[in-house]
Amino acid sequence: MDVIAGAIIGGIEKAQKDYERMSGGEWLWAAAEYVLTTYIARELDALPGAKFVTIESHGQSAITDAGATVPGPKPRKARLRGRFDMLLWWANSTPRAVIEVKNQPRGQSGWFHDIERITSVLSIGRDSTSMQFGAFAYYYSAVDGSQYSAEEKVLRKLERMKHLVSEKTAGKFRVRQFSSDIYQDGDSAWTAAFLLLQPVT
Repeated sequence: MDVIAGAIIGGIEKAQKDYERMSGGEWLWAAAEYVLTTYIARELDALPGAKFVTIESHGQSAITDAGATVPGPKPRKARLRGRFDMLLWWANSTPRAVIEVKNQPRGQSGWFHDIERITSVLSIGRDSTSMQFGAFAYYYSAVDGSQYSAEEKVLRKLERMKHLVSEKTAGKFRVRQFSSDIYQDGDSAWTAAFLLLQPVT
């Protein structure tokens, strides 16, 4: 899992550094979210070993491919009529992980629905699904304020994200957060992070 974590974090770091260079100094928060998605996918693809990575995979098709076919209605929060930002696949062409990506997550209402989607997907056909885990990858930056420095704001964001997701999924999912260093430049700071969610067995 540490290798996968390194690829996700490394992809976000490369996206920030490349975008800053090509844009003449802009940071990644100003870019479209798919920039992060593409860079993460490239880093996962570069990992050794047999696997596949797909972007914008259809939700219902992914559940079928995962063997998570169970009778009755599926959770609405899984949003299976839509598309997942990314899927990581086993070498045998079954999905291993669903990955959602967020650029500059702010209030809970703007991103927690992705956590609910991940946990809902992982809950479908638990005894038969090939899905092993879910990941919520994100980039976050901040500027100095009157009360907290940019670095403090980023650190507090990391802590709040981990605490909220752990609290909301307690007893059902194990939650781990991986993050890069907090990078500073003048009055601003940024980090790359992702939350790993695994069903409690």
